[in-house]
Amino acid sequence: MRCEKGLTLIEVLISITILGIIMTSFLSFFNQAYSYTKTNEDKTVGINVARNVLYYFEQQDFKKIKENYFSHETIMEKEMNIDNCHDTSINGETVFDDPAVCESFFDTKVNEVDYTSNVTFTRDILDSENPDQDKPHLQDQLIGVEITVQWGNHSADVRGLIKK
Repeated sequence: MRCEKGLTLIEVLISITILGIIMTSFLSFFNQAYSYTKTNEDKTVGINVARNVLYYFEQQDFKKIKENYFSHETIMEKEMNIDNCHDTSINGETVFDDPAVCESFFDTKVNEVDYTSNVTFTRDILDSENPDQDKPHLQDQLIGVEITVQWGNHSADVRGLIKK
């Protein structure tokens, strides 16, 4: 009754070790994919925050912004921060309809992450078909808006226009 068709303990241990090494290498791929997905998720949230800020500023009154920040022809760029939400125009009105709403766009918290926005208005508008040639009449009709959102050590940029 001697049957030698089974596996020895050493053969079982070697096969388990080889299987463990193979599974460990596969699991590292999942860890790397999770890290990549998490980074892209954070960047997507940052871009969406920037788009919301851009949309808010696109809805603002072109005339008020132009009169208050670009009254002199030599001024081509104006950087904005949370303090500018309380700016008043020449006739005593606030430039932005609701300063509290404006402030909430500069400092936003999503999923327990703080997002800080920097806004730059610019009158330096170029024709996309002919970028080497300035189009002064566009400066009378459009104000460029560039939003930079920062969170942690990451950032995202979005650009748009305020139309007359």
